[in-house]
This record gives sequence, structure tokens and C-alpha cells, in this order.
Amino acid sequence: MMRVSRRICNISLVLILVIAIAAFIQIFNPLGLGPEPDKVLPDNFFEKPAKDLSRLELLVDGEEAVERIRQELLRAESSVYMQMFIWKDDNIGRRLATNLKSLADKGVKVTISKDALGSFFELADMIKGKPSPVYTNEGLKGHKNIDVQTDIFADNDHSKYVIVDSRVVAFGGMNVADEYHLDWHDYMVLIRDNGWTEAFEGRVLNEESWPESIPFVVAVNDRKATEIRTAYVQMIDNARERVIIEHAYFSDDRIIEALKRASERGIGVDIVLPEEPDTHGYANMVTMNRLLESGSKENIRIWLYPRMSHAKVALVDGDIATVGSANLTPRSMITTREVTLFVHGLPDARFISRLRKQLESDIDESEQVIVPFKLGLTDRIRALAGKYLW
Repeated sequence: MMRVSRRICNISLVLILVIAIAAFIQIFNPLGLGPEPDKVLPDNFFEKPAKDLSRLELLVDGEEAVERIRQELLRAESSVYMQMFIWKDDNIGRRLATNLKSLADKGVKVTISKDALGSFFELADMIKGKPSPVYTNEGLKGHKNIDVQTDIFADNDHSKYVIVDSRVVAFGGMNVADEYHLDWHDYMVLIRDNGWTEAFEGRVLNEESWPESIPFVVAVNDRKATEIRTAYVQMIDNARERVIIEHAYFSDDRIIEALKRASERGIGVDIVLPEEPDTHGYANMVTMNRLLESGSKENIRIWLYPRMSHAKVALVDGDIATVGSANLTPRSMITTREVTLFVHGLPDARFISRLRKQLESDIDESEQVIVPFKLGLTDRIRALAGKYLW
């Protein structure tokens, strides 16, 4: 009996060790992703705006995004590939699982790639007996024509995208959960072009180079290169008049310093952050204090959006835009797989003009931060932990 107990104890210790190692790899990624290049956006990206962005569509908030993606899924004929960070067992999560099973029953090949670390945000539901539909036989696992891929030792993948028949792709900040689609403010991109979608697949799934012939750039953090922070810094350093950034979580030092440089050149900088973020709140406050206390603070305005904004968007000079999955945090910038679009278009292009009008509307709804936050030692420790853990 004692031997059995000792064996169970040893097995338990091994399992705990394996879980601890997997968690460490997931959170800190000690091996890192690919190197950060010196340049991601080519010089002509800033010199010449794209003339035709009609097959690029901006989706604002969950109701619109869910409906557009649902319409594309209904048209699926051969394949659906979905990468997701969080997928909860709630109304949206179950409905999407049902839709995908219906497609699979019709012969459509469905592939689901689900990030393991994202399941941390589903723990409360799991404790209540509601595991993600991705993991259950009642949901997607084991269903005919559905391949569920979850690897706890894979790189942490924070990206969210859906590819339908290699002809259309939707990607951006929204996970599969009711709050993202019913309560929170967020953005997605829809590409409706076979060639552009195939290029997206090649870059995201196969680590191929992004074709120079396409009139925008999809920057990716992966094993080949960690591109997104470099592209952000390039975009800010090339600003001539104004930078607007709306993000949920903001603490990356290089982006903060780039914004300081911009303001010192006389560039107007508007930062929109959620008044009560679901996480990263103290780290956001430290960032706001750093910008408000900088020597060029007269050109920097910081705004608190009145509800939760999960946005990861920016607009420079009214015609250079970025939308994607990457947060402005050290983790998102250098250790996590992410996908973000950078595009320079004509000011009256539908994609550009809609983002500009939406950002102005978000600023109008927000309250300006005039004085720095008073933070004690405990607050600063929380900020430091939040900065590097998320």
C-alpha cells in the first residue's frame, strides 16, 4: 500500500513539474521568437498611399464582426482554419461550435488551433463545469472533419483569425466570448481577396515573406521574425502631424520612447485607454504618468474611454493605420505570436476614413487625464508585475 502511495506521489510530482515547465515556457518563452529586424515597413510604404483598398474592410465591435464572419462561414465550401486565444463556453462560444459542426457535417474541413495559455481565462467557467467547446466531445473535439490542435509546449499564440476557403480572412483583437462580442469595444479586419488571403496564409501558417506587391503589410511575430514593434516604431517615427493610439494594455518602453520623440518634434499624440481595463490597469497608469511627466507633455493628450476597450489600433496623420492582435506590452511585442496589419491609404478610402471617424468618436466619449496618478509602492509593484506577466 505504501509503495502505491509513493508511486502516486511521484507521478503527481512529475505532473506538477511538467505543468510548471509548460507554464514557464508559455508565459516567458525563454527561447524567444525570431529576431527583431531593423525595418519592416519599406520606405515606399510612407511615400505612396495605396490606391485601392476596397477589398479591405474594418469591423467595429462584436455584433458587426460576428455577423460578417458568420456570413462568410455560411459560404464555406472546402475549408475553415481558425486560430483563437480564448474560446469560452457561453452563448457565442456554443453557437460558433454548432455552426462549425454543421459545416463539418457538410464535408468542410475545419481546423481549430487553440492557444493553451488562453485557457487560463476560462478557468472560472471550467470550475463551474463549463469547459471550452474546443476541448469537449459535446463541442468540437473528436467531431468528424474537425481537427483540434492544442499544444501546451507550443509558442504562446495570442493572435485571432479565421480563414475561409483561402479566399477571405478576418483577424484582429476579438476572442470567442460574450464580453468581446456584446460588451467590449474592439476592432477586426476583413480581407476579401484570394491573392491577399493566400499571402496571409503563407505568412502566418508557413512563415513565408510578405509579398511586396500587396498594398499593405501584415506584420507577424513568429519564429522567423518579431516584426510588430519595429513596424510600430517606424510608423511613429515617420509621423508628420498626429498620432492616435487606442489600446487596452500599454507598457512597452520602446513604444513609449517613440511617442516621446514624436511629441518633441511637435507631433500631436493622443492616447486612448480604457478607464477600467480587465487587467494591466496599474501598468497603464505608470505609462500614462511617464507620458504626462515627459518634457514634451504639451503635445501629449491622454484619454480614458468610459467602458472596456480591447482595441489594438492606431492612426498616423489620418492615413496610416494599424489594426491587429498585438498589445503594446513587452510580452506581445517580443515573446508572443501576433498578427497586425499596417496600411497607408488615401484619406477618403473607406477603411481609413472609418477608422479615423471611429477614433475621433472614441476620443469625444472619453475624459482627458490632466494630472498623473498617485501611485504607492504596492501599486508600482502591481504595475511591474502586470507589465511583464501580461
